[in-house]
Amino acid sequence: MRNDGKLSAILLTAAFCAAGCTAEERQFSNICDTALLCDDFESAAAGDKPGGKWRTVEVGGSVVLSSENARSGSRAVKISATATSMGNDFRTVMLALDDTSVLPPEGNVLYGRAMMFVESVPMEPGGIGLVTGQGRVPGQTYKAYYRYGVHHPILDEGTGAFLGSQLTAFYDTPEYYEDPMSAPHTACWAHSHEVAIPVGRWACFEWKFDGQNNAMQLSVDGYGVPGIAVKETGDGCTNPDTPTAPWVAPLFSELYLGWESYLPDEARAIWIDDVVLATQPIGCPE
Repeated sequence: MRNDGKLSAILLTAAFCAAGCTAEERQFSNICDTALLCDDFESAAAGDKPGGKWRTVEVGGSVVLSSENARSGSRAVKISATATSMGNDFRTVMLALDDTSVLPPEGNVLYGRAMMFVESVPMEPGGIGLVTGQGRVPGQTYKAYYRYGVHHPILDEGTGAFLGSQLTAFYDTPEYYEDPMSAPHTACWAHSHEVAIPVGRWACFEWKFDGQNNAMQLSVDGYGVPGIAVKETGDGCTNPDTPTAPWVAPLFSELYLGWESYLPDEARAIWIDDVVLATQPIGCPE
């Protein structure tokens, strides 16, 4: 939906119900009966690292359990990314999962859901990853990833006011950047139709990484995001020789949730709660 015409962005809105904690816990428990993995991050104390099957990646920040902001229960994962500067602008602060009892999923089709609270976003352009599925490309020796995040600022057409950061799908083969180079040059994207990521509130992110069909989908608060349901190829790639390179899916053996960015920026924080991975659609809390 669009607003009254003063804004050019499509802003996702949804009302969360005011169900009590007991009802939320009951619903979460029912989902977990058939899921590959469920975690509401209530099993460890605030200040601890997330446990269980998770590990953490902390380059330019920290990943801890926090009681200051939770979607359900009393704790959530807090991702704190430190400030960066020109020439020192890379941060990857993530929850990581590569446990072989969970991944890759049967049929290489992974459904996921995470409740996320993004505190703020940059007003400048730059690639930021929030959800990444990664692994080796079948029949190849290199990895690829499917990723959802944000990239471009959305500005009011009349005033130039900053409205938010545009949700974007990314595909890349990261070993291209290694020395020696051991993967093709891809660096591809697909931009949403001016859909801004929700900021300053809890939002439900659901994704489908479909390795069978080289496809990916994202919905936020139950609404499919137009423009970033990719099949086979996206909007473009940085390699001028292959601007419509195929997004050949990897075997999804790794999952990353958090903040990865490549731009000079101030400190950022997001919270993650109620993560579910499954082989079928999951749905958002009522």
